[in-house]
Formats: sequence, C-alpha cells, structure tokens
Amino acid sequence: MKRRLIATLIILAPALPACGVPMDERAQEITDVPFGLLDPQASEPPEANSPTEGTAVQIFLVDSSRTQLIAVERRSAETDLPSVVEALLGGPTRAESRQGLTSAFPDETQVAGVDLVGGVASVNLTADFATTDGPTQRLAIAQMVLTLTGRPGVGRVSFTLEGQPIDIPRGDGTLAAGSVSRDNFREFLPSG
Repeated sequence: MKRRLIATLIILAPALPACGVPMDERAQEITDVPFGLLDPQASEPPEANSPTEGTAVQIFLVDSSRTQLIAVERRSAETDLPSVVEALLGGPTRAESRQGLTSAFPDETQVAGVDLVGGVASVNLTADFATTDGPTQRLAIAQMVLTLTGRPGVGRVSFTLEGQPIDIPRGDGTLAAGSVSRDNFREFLPSG
C-alpha cells in the first residue's frame, strides 16, 4: 500500500503546476489562519457580546426553570452603570443559551437609562416594560437589582416608568415604594 501511494505521488507531482498549484522552492508562512484551525478544541469564534479584555462585571441571567438567577461574567472596557446595564440587556451568549440561560428583558428597548445618586441607582423603564406579564416583570426587576447592587457604590435600586416613580415588585411578589435592595430578591439566588 505504501509503495502504491509513493508511486501515485510521483506520477501526480509533475501535473500539479498544470492544475494551478504553485510550486515554490521554499515554504511560505501563512499569517491569516482561520479561527480554530490550529486549535482542534475550538469549535466556534469568540462571541460578540463576550469580549476577552477589560474589567470583569457580573450580570444575572434567568435559569431554565425560571425560578433562579445565575451570575455570569462579562468583560467590559467601561464599568459605569449604563455599560453594565447594556451588558445585562445584551442577554446570554450562545454558550449560555445552550446551557438554558435566558433574560427576562426581551430587548434593550425596555430601559431608557440609569443614574446613580447617593448610592441609589435609578432605572428608567419604557412603556414597553409595562406590557410584560407580572412574573416576567418580577424576574426582570430581580435581574436588574442583583446586577446593579453588585457594583461598587450601589446599595439600592429605584425604578421609574417613563420618568414617573413606580412601585417595585419584590421577589416575594409584594410591592415596595421607593427603592429595593439585594435582600428583597434573595429567593432568586441559588442556595448554598
């Protein structure tokens, strides 16, 4: 078998230049190697919403049972509150989606902005948020509160709807006026 392979190569070698395959006398270095070609373990390119450089920030996503929130890491060049909210609204990566993680925020149109005054982050929701069902609203509020209170200097979170203050659904389903803290959503965190 080995002898036949060598004989075939000897016969085909003179035909290669005629087929358009260049015959260089020296090896040439290839600088643009397609992603994953040199790493047999890599199966897909890096995801757009998970940069590899920058500062780590923690956001919370909804698990497949829709009863718990799971902390995941994002890397961001900016760690101000609007950038952290943007990372949260970006939702799960493809890998996280395959693990069953989702977001209660269907898209970024439900949040108009976020400000920080005296340790209280104020999140301005849009009218789109009001059309979301109650259990999903509670999950979204919990995602936002747990994400923002994980940032330095943020102890509580308040919410407005189109600029008007609203009562906030706590983790237990009761409503709170003013602002809420991380403690109001402990039931969404994994035990242990």
